[in-house]
Amino acid sequence: MLDRMKRILSLAVGAALLAAAALAGPIDGKWVSERKMERDGQSFTIVQTFELKAEGDKLTGKFFLKFGEMEPPPGEIKDGKLDGNKFSFTTTMQTPNGDMKTSYSGTVDGATMKGTAEREGGQARPFEAKKQ
Repeated sequence: MLDRMKRILSLAVGAALLAAAALAGPIDGKWVSERKMERDGQSFTIVQTFELKAEGDKLTGKFFLKFGEMEPPPGEIKDGKLDGNKFSFTTTMQTPNGDMKTSYSGTVDGATMKGTAEREGGQARPFEAKKQ
């Protein structure tokens, strides 16, 4: 009887761990967002890469930016939250004009992350990234 209860408990714990991994897993990994922009008559692409990791409802990671030929140092994902397929986090980038904080929020659907990105003191814009 005791062996049977141990086996059932082991199976239940294993199932719970698999379920937790399945819930956290979809957002874990590398996501890339590309957006075209024009400034002063020149066109260039902004490439943002997010390396995300979920731990329960907490979201952490790093972000990388390529702005034309510029590649500022990577930054940390901060204030990251995960609720089912909904996410939110902030990034802060150092610029010559001071720190620029951007808040991201949205949903994950398979290999696509969609939502909004809102720069502090600016307007919200659509945001989309693809899992790599």
